[in-house]
Amino acid sequence: MAKVDVTSVIPLYFQVREDIRRRIESGEWKPGDPIPSETELQSMYGVSRATIRQALTEIVREGLLIRKQGRGTFVAPQKIAETLPRLVSFTEEMRRRGLTPSTRRIKVEVLPEAPKRVQEALGTPASEPFLRIERVRCADDRPIVLLVSYLPGSLGIDPKEDFSGSLYELLEVKYGIRLGEALQVIEAGVADETLAEQLEIDEGDPILIIRRSTFSKAKAPVEYVEGFYAAERYRYSIRLER
Repeated sequence: MAKVDVTSVIPLYFQVREDIRRRIESGEWKPGDPIPSETELQSMYGVSRATIRQALTEIVREGLLIRKQGRGTFVAPQKIAETLPRLVSFTEEMRRRGLTPSTRRIKVEVLPEAPKRVQEALGTPASEPFLRIERVRCADDRPIVLLVSYLPGSLGIDPKEDFSGSLYELLEVKYGIRLGEALQVIEAGVADETLAEQLEIDEGDPILIIRRSTFSKAKAPVEYVEGFYAAERYRYSIRLER
């Protein structure tokens, strides 16, 4: 039986929580592994189910565990952390972390005009045609994000290009477009059936949604992108100074 001191002034749920955290951080319970059921944990620690549930709820809130409806509770995969503010491509970020980037699915189409939200974000006229590129990007063959990019037709990007690699590298190296700055908004969401299938997560799982408007050094519009990230695999880190 795990060590829980019923005579201690430390609450039982706190003791259980800290022991479970220790098992995760020590590698005894590895990312992706299912943890024992509530009944098994109740037997392990000799406490009530309410105590177990309180401990698990706090660890899930911290992001160390994830609940899968109808399947149980699992140790959360290690998240890929992107540090802001840095304007980098997915490919650059994954390589920097020693991971192998790849693209699982590519869909390219030419639009006679962009959706209104794209026009407003980039300040382009309604009459401007756009290139729409939809890609599922992976790290070590694991799907991380669905990226939907919109590029103004004025950039002259050939729809037949190979978009499986870094889009920023393609723009800068082949087309000589010097990227300058971007405005990025991050919000929370949940995966629908289609997104869940593409990212290999469950419908209703939390996702991070990023919307980024990128401009060149000359302040010209370059890209509007919407990224839908599996929240259990990705996070952003921001350093603040005063």
